[in-house]
Amino acid sequence: MPRANVETPERPDDAPGRRDVEYWLGVYKSIEEVPTRYRLETFESQFRDQDTWGDYLATRDDLAEPTKKNSWHPCGDRFKRFMREEVGRHHALARPDDIESYLQHIRDGGYSIKVTERSYNTVYYQHLSPLKTFFSWLVHHVDYPHIYDPVLMAAHSGGITRKLWYWQTDYKPEYSERDE
Repeated sequence: MPRANVETPERPDDAPGRRDVEYWLGVYKSIEEVPTRYRLETFESQFRDQDTWGDYLATRDDLAEPTKKNSWHPCGDRFKRFMREEVGRHHALARPDDIESYLQHIRDGGYSIKVTERSYNTVYYQHLSPLKTFFSWLVHHVDYPHIYDPVLMAAHSGGITRKLWYWQTDYKPEYSERDE
């Protein structure tokens, strides 16, 4: 059956595109906008002794085992350690500033005895990318109370997370924009 003739308004030129972090943000743009009762740290008792990262990785059949072993498991181990030792909170209950601090720590060579500074490529693909998909999974999974994504909020706020976000989108142009 044909659709009714519905006019769709033109998108303003300054509207965020799908490569912009603002395109993906939900209702809340910062942690300050989230009502206290919905902030993730209020759910600490529900997550005690839970390996949420492990639960998430168990659902990722699309990842090759070497990718899981060499990138995603180490990222999870480091992030859980950072959240436990530096923040004092469960890894699934991160705030945007925790994401920012973790990525800066990793960029500065944190948890490495050999590296003093990591490249944007390494920090994005081995740390930010897994965290992005982890928190997106939590937001879209009915068994978890996540109604906002701290990674997106961190990227919206600025700092290393935003730099990495736009480094990746500039690095990987859309197929229609690529030279053949």
